[in-house]
Amino acid sequence: MITIETYTATLQHDKGKVRLQVASMRGKQGAIQQIMAIENCPMQAIIGLKIKGRKIVK
Repeated sequence: MITIETYTATLQHDKGKVRLQVASMRGKQGAIQQIMAIENCPMQAIIGLKIKGRKIVK
């Protein structure tokens, strides 16, 4: 079984805050790594990360 978790992240940019959704199969740490890679931002830019949902795929 595979667990897919959806997170809502809040990032602090120079011009304000941005919210985005990330789907991760590696939990919270995997979501953080994805955000840092895609947005090219440091970990300190992620000011909020909440789990939105969890889906188990067989």
